Amino acid sequence: MEDLEKWITAGDIAREALGKALDLVREGVKLLQLAEELEGYIRRMGAQPAFPVNISVNEIAAHYSPSVDDEAVIPPGAVVKVDVGVHVDGYIADTALTIALSSRHAALVDAARHALREALSTLKAGIRLGEIGSAVERAVRARGFKPISNLSGHSMSRYVLHSGKSVPNVRTSTEERVRVGEVYAIEPFVTEGAGYVVEADYGTIYRVLSVRSTGVRELDSLLRELWRRYRGLPFSERWVYREMGEEGLKGLKRLVKVRRVYLYPVLVEAGRGAVAQFEDTVVITRRGVLNTTRVLDLCRR
Repeated sequence: MEDLEKWITAGDIAREALGKALDLVREGVKLLQLAEELEGYIRRMGAQPAFPVNISVNEIAAHYSPSVDDEAVIPPGAVVKVDVGVHVDGYIADTALTIALSSRHAALVDAARHALREALSTLKAGIRLGEIGSAVERAVRARGFKPISNLSGHSMSRYVLHSGKSVPNVRTSTEERVRVGEVYAIEPFVTEGAGYVVEADYGTIYRVLSVRSTGVRELDSLLRELWRRYRGLPFSERWVYREMGEEGLKGLKRLVKVRRVYLYPVLVEAGRGAVAQFEDTVVITRRGVLNTTRVLDLCRR
Protein backbone atom coordinates (compact mmCIF):
# COMPACT_ATOMS: atom_id res chain seq x y z
CA MET A 1 0.00 0.00 0.00
CA GLU A 2 1.20 3.50 -0.85
CA ASP A 3 3.31 5.02 1.95
CA LEU A 4 2.10 2.61 4.62
CA GLU A 5 5.02 3.58 6.82
CA LYS A 6 3.79 7.18 6.95
CA TRP A 7 0.34 6.06 8.11
CA ILE A 8 2.07 4.00 10.81
CA THR A 9 4.40 6.81 11.90
CA ALA A 10 1.49 9.23 12.20
CA GLY A 11 -0.34 6.67 14.33
CA ASP A 12 2.63 6.18 16.65
CA ILE A 13 2.97 9.92 17.25
CA ALA A 14 -0.77 10.34 17.81
CA ARG A 15 -0.82 7.54 20.40
CA GLU A 16 2.18 9.07 22.18
CA ALA A 17 0.42 12.44 22.27
CA LEU A 18 -2.64 10.85 23.86
CA GLY A 19 -0.36 9.18 26.38
CA LYS A 20 0.81 12.64 27.37
CA ALA A 21 -2.82 13.72 27.70
CA LEU A 22 -3.36 10.96 30.25
CA ASP A 23 -0.62 12.53 32.36
CA LEU A 24 -1.77 16.14 31.87
CA VAL A 25 -5.56 16.03 32.26
CA ARG A 26 -6.33 17.16 35.79
CA GLU A 27 -8.92 19.34 37.48
CA GLY A 28 -8.03 23.02 37.06
CA VAL A 29 -5.75 22.58 34.02
CA LYS A 30 -6.38 25.20 31.32
CA LEU A 31 -7.69 23.73 28.09
CA LEU A 32 -5.48 26.14 26.14
CA GLN A 33 -2.38 24.93 27.96
CA LEU A 34 -3.29 21.30 27.29
CA ALA A 35 -3.96 21.83 23.57
CA GLU A 36 -0.77 23.84 23.05
CA GLU A 37 1.31 21.21 24.83
CA LEU A 38 -0.04 18.33 22.74
CA GLU A 39 0.18 20.22 19.43
CA GLY A 40 3.72 21.27 20.31
CA TYR A 41 4.67 17.67 21.01
CA ILE A 42 3.36 16.58 17.60
CA ARG A 43 5.48 19.23 15.88
CA ARG A 44 8.56 18.38 17.94
CA MET A 45 8.22 14.78 16.74
CA GLY A 46 8.54 15.96 13.14
CA ALA A 47 4.86 15.71 12.20
CA GLN A 48 2.02 18.26 12.03
CA PRO A 49 -1.41 18.36 13.65
CA ALA A 50 -4.00 17.05 11.18
CA PHE A 51 -6.51 19.24 13.03
CA PRO A 52 -6.47 21.28 16.24
CA VAL A 53 -6.51 19.21 19.42
CA ASN A 54 -10.14 18.82 20.51
CA ILE A 55 -10.83 18.89 24.25
CA SER A 56 -14.54 18.33 24.71
CA VAL A 57 -15.79 18.34 28.29
CA ASN A 58 -18.93 16.72 29.70
CA GLU A 59 -21.93 17.31 27.38
CA ILE A 60 -19.75 18.81 24.63
CA ALA A 61 -19.31 15.92 22.23
CA ALA A 62 -16.87 17.25 19.64
CA HIS A 63 -15.18 20.17 17.91
CA TYR A 64 -14.21 22.17 20.98
CA SER A 65 -10.67 23.46 20.63
CA PRO A 66 -9.46 26.38 22.74
CA SER A 67 -9.64 29.90 21.31
CA VAL A 68 -6.80 32.42 21.24
CA ASP A 69 -7.46 33.72 24.77
CA ASP A 70 -9.40 30.78 26.18
CA GLU A 71 -9.59 30.83 30.00
CA ALA A 72 -11.61 27.62 30.40
CA VAL A 73 -10.27 24.99 32.79
CA ILE A 74 -11.13 21.35 33.40
CA PRO A 75 -13.87 21.38 36.04
CA PRO A 76 -14.18 18.98 39.00
CA GLY A 77 -15.50 15.52 38.20
CA ALA A 78 -15.41 16.15 34.45
CA VAL A 79 -15.63 13.73 31.54
CA VAL A 80 -12.78 14.90 29.27
CA LYS A 81 -12.49 13.74 25.67
CA VAL A 82 -9.15 14.41 23.98
CA ASP A 83 -9.15 13.95 20.19
CA VAL A 84 -5.78 14.19 18.44
CA GLY A 85 -4.94 14.31 14.73
CA VAL A 86 -1.45 13.87 13.28
CA HIS A 87 -0.28 13.88 9.71
CA VAL A 88 3.03 12.93 8.15
CA ASP A 89 3.19 14.34 4.62
CA GLY A 90 -0.62 14.28 4.54
CA TYR A 91 -1.03 10.72 5.85
CA ILE A 92 -3.34 10.99 8.83
CA ALA A 93 -3.89 9.41 12.23
CA ASP A 94 -7.06 10.37 14.13
CA THR A 95 -7.45 9.00 17.65
CA ALA A 96 -9.23 9.88 20.87
CA LEU A 97 -9.80 8.77 24.43
CA THR A 98 -11.92 9.81 27.38
CA ILE A 99 -10.76 10.47 30.92
CA ALA A 100 -13.30 10.47 33.75
CA LEU A 101 -12.29 12.51 36.80
CA SER A 102 -15.13 11.03 38.84
CA SER A 103 -16.11 7.42 39.45
CA ARG A 104 -19.69 8.46 38.67
CA HIS A 105 -18.82 8.35 34.96
CA ALA A 106 -16.64 5.23 35.01
CA ALA A 107 -19.38 3.03 33.51
CA LEU A 108 -19.99 5.52 30.68
CA VAL A 109 -16.31 5.58 29.76
CA ASP A 110 -16.09 1.80 29.99
CA ALA A 111 -19.08 1.49 27.62
CA ALA A 112 -17.35 3.68 25.01
CA ARG A 113 -14.14 1.69 25.34
CA HIS A 114 -16.09 -1.58 24.98
CA ALA A 115 -17.91 -0.21 21.91
CA LEU A 116 -14.62 0.54 20.16
CA ARG A 117 -13.33 -2.92 20.99
CA GLU A 118 -16.46 -4.50 19.50
CA ALA A 119 -16.28 -2.32 16.38
CA LEU A 120 -12.66 -3.28 15.79
CA SER A 121 -13.39 -6.98 16.26
CA THR A 122 -16.16 -6.73 13.64
CA LEU A 123 -14.12 -4.78 11.09
CA LYS A 124 -12.68 -6.57 8.06
CA ALA A 125 -12.47 -6.14 4.31
CA GLY A 126 -15.82 -6.76 2.64
CA ILE A 127 -18.04 -6.12 5.65
CA ARG A 128 -20.94 -3.68 5.34
CA LEU A 129 -20.34 -0.45 7.23
CA GLY A 130 -23.80 -0.81 8.73
CA GLU A 131 -22.70 -4.02 10.47
CA ILE A 132 -20.09 -2.02 12.37
CA GLY A 133 -22.81 0.38 13.48
CA SER A 134 -24.91 -2.56 14.66
CA ALA A 135 -22.00 -3.89 16.72
CA VAL A 136 -21.47 -0.49 18.34
CA GLU A 137 -25.15 0.00 19.13
CA ARG A 138 -25.51 -3.47 20.67
CA ALA A 139 -22.42 -2.98 22.81
CA VAL A 140 -23.53 0.43 24.06
CA ARG A 141 -27.16 -0.42 24.79
CA ALA A 142 -26.12 -3.58 26.61
CA ARG A 143 -24.30 -1.33 29.06
CA GLY A 144 -27.37 0.86 29.59
CA PHE A 145 -26.29 3.86 27.51
CA LYS A 146 -27.07 5.31 24.08
CA PRO A 147 -24.82 5.67 21.02
CA ILE A 148 -24.90 9.13 19.47
CA SER A 149 -26.81 8.51 16.29
CA ASN A 150 -25.69 11.55 14.27
CA LEU A 151 -21.96 11.22 14.87
CA SER A 152 -19.93 8.67 12.96
CA GLY A 153 -16.51 7.46 12.03
CA HIS A 154 -15.18 8.21 8.56
CA SER A 155 -12.88 7.17 5.79
CA MET A 156 -9.68 9.18 5.27
CA SER A 157 -7.20 9.74 2.48
CA ARG A 158 -4.08 11.81 2.03
CA TYR A 159 -4.77 15.36 3.27
CA VAL A 160 -8.49 14.55 3.50
CA LEU A 161 -9.92 13.91 6.96
CA HIS A 162 -13.42 12.94 5.78
CA SER A 163 -13.07 11.29 2.37
CA GLY A 164 -16.61 10.17 1.66
CA LYS A 165 -17.61 7.08 3.63
CA SER A 166 -19.20 7.18 7.09
CA VAL A 167 -18.95 4.49 9.76
CA PRO A 168 -22.23 4.66 11.72
CA ASN A 169 -22.56 4.20 15.46
CA VAL A 170 -26.07 2.77 15.12
CA ARG A 171 -27.67 0.10 12.98
CA THR A 172 -28.28 1.32 9.42
CA SER A 173 -29.24 -0.21 6.09
CA THR A 174 -26.26 1.14 4.16
CA GLU A 175 -24.83 -1.32 1.67
CA GLU A 176 -21.42 0.36 1.45
CA ARG A 177 -18.60 -2.01 2.25
CA VAL A 178 -15.08 -1.79 3.61
CA ARG A 179 -12.47 -2.24 0.86
CA VAL A 180 -8.79 -3.16 0.84
CA GLY A 181 -6.65 -0.01 0.58
CA GLU A 182 -9.04 2.17 2.58
CA VAL A 183 -8.29 3.97 5.85
CA TYR A 184 -10.91 4.59 8.52
CA ALA A 185 -11.31 6.42 11.79
CA ILE A 186 -13.57 4.28 13.99
CA GLU A 187 -15.06 6.37 16.80
CA PRO A 188 -18.02 5.35 18.95
CA PHE A 189 -19.64 8.18 20.93
CA VAL A 190 -21.66 7.13 23.97
CA THR A 191 -23.98 9.18 26.17
CA GLU A 192 -26.36 9.07 29.09
CA GLY A 193 -28.42 11.79 27.39
CA ALA A 194 -30.76 12.02 24.40
CA GLY A 195 -28.52 10.16 21.95
CA TYR A 196 -27.89 12.87 19.38
CA VAL A 197 -25.99 16.15 19.11
CA VAL A 198 -26.98 19.67 18.14
CA GLU A 199 -24.82 22.51 16.84
CA ALA A 200 -23.76 25.35 19.11
CA ASP A 201 -23.49 28.86 17.67
CA TYR A 202 -19.72 29.13 18.07
CA GLY A 203 -16.51 27.41 17.05
CA THR A 204 -12.77 27.91 16.61
CA ILE A 205 -11.89 25.28 13.99
CA TYR A 206 -11.85 26.12 10.27
CA ARG A 207 -11.23 24.44 6.92
CA VAL A 208 -10.67 25.85 3.43
CA LEU A 209 -13.60 24.90 1.17
CA SER A 210 -12.56 26.60 -2.07
CA VAL A 211 -9.70 28.70 -3.39
CA ARG A 212 -11.96 30.39 -5.94
CA SER A 213 -11.30 34.13 -6.02
CA THR A 214 -13.37 36.35 -3.73
CA GLY A 215 -12.68 39.40 -5.89
CA VAL A 216 -10.85 41.05 -2.98
CA ARG A 217 -7.07 41.00 -3.32
CA GLU A 218 -6.17 40.78 0.38
CA LEU A 219 -8.74 38.05 1.00
CA ASP A 220 -7.49 36.02 -1.95
CA SER A 221 -3.96 36.35 -0.65
CA LEU A 222 -5.02 35.07 2.79
CA LEU A 223 -7.00 32.24 1.20
CA ARG A 224 -4.02 31.08 -0.85
CA GLU A 225 -1.82 31.19 2.25
CA LEU A 226 -4.30 29.12 4.28
CA TRP A 227 -4.42 26.54 1.50
CA ARG A 228 -0.63 26.46 1.26
CA ARG A 229 -0.32 25.83 4.99
CA TYR A 230 -3.21 23.46 5.66
CA ARG A 231 -4.55 22.20 2.30
CA GLY A 232 -7.98 20.76 3.05
CA LEU A 233 -7.23 19.92 6.69
CA PRO A 234 -8.90 21.71 9.63
CA PHE A 235 -6.93 24.41 11.41
CA SER A 236 -7.24 26.58 14.52
CA GLU A 237 -7.87 30.27 14.87
CA ARG A 238 -4.96 30.16 17.33
CA TRP A 239 -2.61 29.14 14.52
CA VAL A 240 -3.85 31.95 12.29
CA TYR A 241 -3.45 34.50 15.07
CA ARG A 242 0.06 33.27 15.88
CA GLU A 243 1.23 33.61 12.27
CA MET A 244 -0.90 36.53 10.99
CA GLY A 245 -2.14 38.44 14.01
CA GLU A 246 -5.46 40.21 14.46
CA GLU A 247 -5.73 41.09 10.78
CA GLY A 248 -5.48 37.41 9.89
CA LEU A 249 -8.37 36.59 12.23
CA LYS A 250 -10.51 39.37 10.74
CA GLY A 251 -9.80 38.09 7.24
CA LEU A 252 -10.61 34.54 8.31
CA LYS A 253 -14.06 35.57 9.52
CA ARG A 254 -14.67 37.39 6.21
CA LEU A 255 -13.72 34.24 4.31
CA VAL A 256 -16.33 32.32 6.31
CA LYS A 257 -18.98 34.87 5.31
CA VAL A 258 -18.18 34.45 1.62
CA ARG A 259 -18.12 30.66 1.99
CA ARG A 260 -14.52 30.04 1.08
CA VAL A 261 -13.78 28.73 4.58
CA TYR A 262 -15.98 26.52 6.75
CA LEU A 263 -16.35 27.09 10.51
CA TYR A 264 -16.97 23.86 12.45
CA PRO A 265 -19.65 24.43 15.10
CA VAL A 266 -19.10 22.90 18.52
CA LEU A 267 -21.37 19.85 18.91
CA VAL A 268 -23.36 19.46 22.13
CA GLU A 269 -25.37 16.47 23.37
CA ALA A 270 -29.02 17.43 22.93
CA GLY A 271 -30.10 16.27 26.39
CA ARG A 272 -26.99 17.74 28.00
CA GLY A 273 -25.86 14.27 28.97
CA ALA A 274 -22.19 13.49 29.45
CA VAL A 275 -20.45 12.00 26.40
CA ALA A 276 -17.55 9.54 26.15
CA GLN A 277 -15.55 8.66 23.03
CA PHE A 278 -12.75 6.34 21.98
CA GLU A 279 -11.25 6.31 18.49
CA ASP A 280 -8.68 4.44 16.44
CA THR A 281 -7.34 4.75 12.90
CA VAL A 282 -7.17 1.54 10.88
CA VAL A 283 -5.70 0.68 7.49
CA ILE A 284 -7.37 -2.12 5.53
CA THR A 285 -4.59 -4.17 3.94
CA ARG A 286 -4.55 -7.44 2.02
CA ARG A 287 -3.16 -9.09 5.14
CA GLY A 288 -5.87 -7.74 7.42
CA VAL A 289 -6.74 -4.69 9.50
CA LEU A 290 -3.77 -2.65 10.69
CA ASN A 291 -4.57 -0.49 13.72
CA THR A 292 -2.08 2.39 13.59
CA THR A 293 -3.08 4.12 16.84
CA ARG A 294 -4.02 1.30 19.28
CA VAL A 295 -5.61 3.66 21.78
CA LEU A 296 -6.92 0.81 23.92
CA ASP A 297 -3.32 -0.11 24.75
CA LEU A 298 -3.11 3.19 26.64
CA CYS A 299 -6.07 2.18 28.78
CA ARG A 300 -3.99 -0.61 30.30
CA ARG A 301 -1.60 1.90 31.85
